This record gives sequence, C-alpha cells and structure tokens, in this order.
Amino acid sequence: MKHPIKSIAIAAALFTLTGIGCSNSDDAGPLGDVEALIILQRPRRNDTGDVFQYESYRAGARLVKLSPPTADGTVTTICCDQAGPEYANVDISSYDLSFDAKTIVFAGKLDKDTPYGLYLLRLEDGHVDRIRADPGRDYVSPIFLPGNKIMFTSNAVVEEGAYQHRDEYERGKTIQLGRINIDGTNEELGPRNLSHRTSPSLASDGRVIFTQWDHLGEKNEGNLMFVQQDLQNLREAYGKEGKGASNSTLKAREISPGRFIAIGTSRSRTLNAGALVDIRLGKVESHDGVVSAPTLQAEANVTTSLLAPDVPTGDDLSADSIGRYYDAYPLNAKDKPDLLVSWADGYVESGVLAQAGLTADFGIYLYDSTHQQRKPILDNHDMWDIFAMPLRTRTSPPIVESAQDPKLGKQTLIGSLDVYSSSLHTFMPGSIYGVRVMEGFSSEEGFPEDFGTTEFEGHANLGVAEVRADKSWSALVPANVPLQLQTVDIFGMSLFTETVWFSGRAGEQRVCGGCHEDRTATTNVLPGVLDAFVLGAAPLKGTVARADRKNLTPAAAKDVVGVAWDKIVQPIFTANCVEGCHNAANDANVPSYMIVDTTGINPPIVWALNLSGDKLPDSVAVAAGGGAYSASYFSMAGPDMEALERGHLMVVGKVKKYMTPLDARNSEVITLLNPTQVFPTENPDVHAFATEPHLKAKGRAELSPRDMYILSLAADMGVNFFARENNPGDARYQQ
Repeated sequence: MKHPIKSIAIAAALFTLTGIGCSNSDDAGPLGDVEALIILQRPRRNDTGDVFQYESYRAGARLVKLSPPTADGTVTTICCDQAGPEYANVDISSYDLSFDAKTIVFAGKLDKDTPYGLYLLRLEDGHVDRIRADPGRDYVSPIFLPGNKIMFTSNAVVEEGAYQHRDEYERGKTIQLGRINIDGTNEELGPRNLSHRTSPSLASDGRVIFTQWDHLGEKNEGNLMFVQQDLQNLREAYGKEGKGASNSTLKAREISPGRFIAIGTSRSRTLNAGALVDIRLGKVESHDGVVSAPTLQAEANVTTSLLAPDVPTGDDLSADSIGRYYDAYPLNAKDKPDLLVSWADGYVESGVLAQAGLTADFGIYLYDSTHQQRKPILDNHDMWDIFAMPLRTRTSPPIVESAQDPKLGKQTLIGSLDVYSSSLHTFMPGSIYGVRVMEGFSSEEGFPEDFGTTEFEGHANLGVAEVRADKSWSALVPANVPLQLQTVDIFGMSLFTETVWFSGRAGEQRVCGGCHEDRTATTNVLPGVLDAFVLGAAPLKGTVARADRKNLTPAAAKDVVGVAWDKIVQPIFTANCVEGCHNAANDANVPSYMIVDTTGINPPIVWALNLSGDKLPDSVAVAAGGGAYSASYFSMAGPDMEALERGHLMVVGKVKKYMTPLDARNSEVITLLNPTQVFPTENPDVHAFATEPHLKAKGRAELSPRDMYILSLAADMGVNFFARENNPGDARYQQ
C-alpha cells in the first residue's frame, strides 16, 4: 500500500511538470470566441466545513483576468490591489458578472473579525464600492438579477423577534435567500428554511435555482430548488424523490432550458467538490443524434448522467488522476458539453488531507466530456483557482414577480385543491379529516444541541385545517417560518407525512393542486368556488407571536401545541402507567435488553420498559447522547445509535422503541392504548382500532382523548424530549 503523503506529493510533482505548460490546440474550440476569463483565486485551505458552511476565511484572495483563455495567456489581477489598503487582507468567497460584463459583485471579508459583505467591482478602473447592508451579518453567494438587483444568501433574520436557525450538525448560523437593489436600497429577506439555502444561480426563464439543506429525521441531504426572483413560489427541482445522484447537489448552472450542470457530492468532508452531474429536469428524446429540450419538467421525470463517471459522488477517497471537481461552467449545450471546470487531483477529502498535512490544489481546466479529457488552463499552486467564467455579455432573462395579497398581512395562505391527489401516497376515500401544520425550530431559541435521540428538530403544532367536502383545504399560518404538513384522521394520527420543510413570505399564497400531486398533470375540481375558500381558511396561529406559539396547559386536544416530555407527557405516564407496572422494578416483567461497554471498563446495563420520570443514570445517559432525558423518554424513543458508537457501546438483545417518529399509527404504545376520536369533536367511545385498549384490559381507566392525542403527537412530531414549553434556556445559541 502506498503511503498517502508520498503518493500525493509524487502526483502533484508530475502534474506540475506535465500539465500546466500545455496550451490549447490550433483549433479554436469551445473557447474560440472568448477573449478572457474571470477567475477567483483563494489561498488553499482545508477548513471549509460541510458544503453549507460559509465562514472559511484566509487573507489574500483575488480576482484575476486570463487573456487569452489559454495556459500561456496573461494573468492580470483585477481585484483588489487597486481598491485601497483596507482590502489588503480580503477573502472573496464567490462572485458574479453583470449582464453587460462591466461590473462584478462579490462576497468579501476584509479581515477575520468582520462578516462577509457585498461589494461591486467596476472593471474599467478597478474601483470597489461596498453595498450598504447590515454590517453585522454575513452576505455571500451574490448573483445579478434583472432590474438592477442582486440576490444573495445571508444569516440576517427575516422573522421579527427571532434568532437565526442553527443547522443540525455544526450548529452554524444558517443562511437564507434575500435580494437588494444594486445601490443598496430596498433589502428584502426571503422566507426561512430550517437549515441553509446556498449557491443561487439564474436560469434563462428568470427563475433562480439553488441548493437547500433538507434535514428532517433521517433525511439529511442537499437538494436543488427553484424560486422566483421575488423570493416566492419555492418549488423542488432535483433530488427530493430519491432521484439524486449523490447526497448533495451543488452549484447548479444552466446548460440550456431545463438542463443543468452541477456538482454531486457528500454533505461533508469533501471540500465542496465531487462529480460532474448533467441534470435534465424532464423527459428527453433524441432524433438523428439531436437531443430535445426536456419536456414534462418535474422532479419525478428527472434524468441524470455523470460526465466524469470515475469521480466519487460520496465521501469515498478519490484517486490519482481522478480527483474531484469544485465547480463547472457550461460553454455549450452539446449532448456531451464542453465545460470550464475547477479540478484537483488525488485525494480531495478533508480528513485524509489533514492527516497528511496537505491541502487540495484546484486549478482551471477545459473539460471535453465527450472524451473525458481535461486541458489545463491555469493552476497557481498556492491558490484555489475556482469559478472561471467567460468575460462577455449575456442576455438578461425576464423580470419575474409573483402576486401578493396585502390582505394577508404578515400571514401566509397555504392549501390544496384536492388533498387526495398525491404522487407519493394513496389515501382511502374519506380517510382524511384534515391537514396538520407544524412549525420547525432549532437550537437558536436556547435549546441544547439535541431535542432528543431521534435526530429531529423542534416542532410546534400550529393546528389542523379541516378538509372540506370537495377535498380542498386552506389555512392562514405564520410567514417566514419552516412548516411541515401531515394528513391526519379523526383520531389525530398521521396518515402521511411530507418529510420536508417549506415556507412562504408574508402575503404569499402557497396553494397546490394536491398533496405533492403529479407536477405535470392538471388537478381537476368541481365547478365553482372551492369550499376551503367559501368557508374560510383555518386560522393556525398566523398572527400569534413566535414566543407565544406554545401552551403548557392545553385543556383539550385542539389546544396542544408543543409536546414537552417532562411537562406534558410524563404526567400521563405517572398517573396511569407507573405504579405497580412499568417502573424501575419492572413489575410488569417486560422483556429487557442489555447495553454492553465493548471496552470492558463498565458493567453491562440491563434496560426494560420504565415509564417513570426518573432521570437516566449516567451509565445509561451515554447511550442517549448525554442528554438530560427521563427513563420514560429513553424507553419510548430508544438509544441514540450514534451515541452508542461514540461511547463504544453495543446492544445485546432486541431494542424496543415504543414510539416511531412521524408514525403514531404504527407505534406500539399508540396501538396498545388505542386512540379515541378527537376531530371534529372529542368522543371517548370511538376507537381507532378493533382491539381492546391496554389500560381497559388491565382494569384501569382509559386515557382521555386529550391525553391520547398528546401521545400521538409525541410520535408524529418526531419523538422529541424538548419543546418550547420546556425550553431549558441555553443562551449559547441566542445570538
């Protein structure tokens, strides 16, 4: 086996000798009509975090012009050596070229103690102006929009009185979309996702494509989304329906209408680099070698191809001569397009590079995807050479704006025409009572890093909008907050859960055809005005302040907002299940399992169903990730599998998890207790299942509909321990 340091060093030396001195052939080729390239050079680094982090700073970045765009062209620095001494230590994370090719907007950080801001570079004389925006916030990934506007991503907060969300792993302050006039006026912030939104790019139809971190329970991936220029009408583009070629898809650029080139990679440890993914957002036909534009464009009809198939799409080690690609710019729309790429040879995984004391060396190449060949253009071995772009004019797409309803005020209207129309699930006729709307939040409100052992973020139940006789529904909800939907039955149990967060701006109407319906089909409804709008939208806390979206003393099922385990769930177990049955002594003689320390240092732990509110012993708390959870929570949710691995623990026997996240209906504790009707009115005489309720079989009183709904919600909202109602107030994240 070769030593990693030696093999990388040898590969780098060979590359230096044989690659960078080459020039293009006499054939003009795909760069024949390009006079110069703009290239960003950043000092080499190995600390970018995952693909959504944005605070990697090293002084000494610059924008250069390469003219002609060949390996023997002249390199001229265009920013920021002429801009003044305050730019001496600037880092530039990304940039965009104006439609008339006279101006560059870039995200710059002047020193390690200041945030990234937005700057305009005038190409004719090198003059730089800062765009006036919040000086205390980061602004990154800027692009030009039609109408003298700039779109960006920022950790600025759109929701009044709120802190910015923290992502699920690094707990980095998340970045969201916004736009601003080129003169610094009229800054607008878009609605929030629970995690980051990054790398926007403008398409020819006027929409913007970007990458969204989708995290909800086991879902943990970066997918492509579309949004209008006014930050409304968010729609999925690629990746969400298992169509993705990789865990995360980044830095998408349009090849032709409905077709994009992007980087496919793992969320972390890959320096934002990976494979070249050719994405066609619809059905494609070929006639006599001519490939049609994609039709029936929808995520379900996406097709992809890897233009460099040997490059890893995950976090596997990349080999010598294979490497990874950081970004790609399409030069034509051939079936196998020519691309300007940034590529690094050998290992491009941060962990391996760190062990070897090395950093990746990205250089600019012309990539012929037909023959899978790279022609070197520029590689400064002290810098990352990235984001090459032809210095030329381009056509501005149309200005695209969406309708807003001022009567909605600070609320968003959501709904669907026919909730039974779904491409993801088949519902039994008449089975849906309503649609439950839940708000998501993260550790920014003062919570510890984990809300429980199940990898779910915070949830608040905003309420249930009744489905009307014509299958329509609508609701008024808070604007700018992450939302999740579930169809529920009369017992308050989820029939199907949309495992994504979505959000809308104040005054925006987000009304779909169905419940994730076929995006290429027409939703047919009965003639006339829909019942959901005749009868009015359900008011689901759309005007309630964030701090007030909670309820510690719900009188009835409809009043339950957050399921704080120690405050709301535990009293139910204490009153009905602990004495003489499911306690620390295991009086019910429920089968147990063991948690074994594989190092042999600590004795095995025997665990059985225990519904008391006792704090977990320290030895068991390790298996729960160290959280301050109770015995009942650990019994219902089960151990944290990642914590078991970190603590060198192993389970012997069958782990019983009595609650299944997002699935009360198939959670053992729920089926045993047998819920009673809660919608449209509470009825303790109507049960969900034909079996005898567990408590009744034991000669005990059954749970009230309210208490049973609390337990169902605990499962359907992810089996968390923490909610707003039991916020421990950890101030580390409130900034």
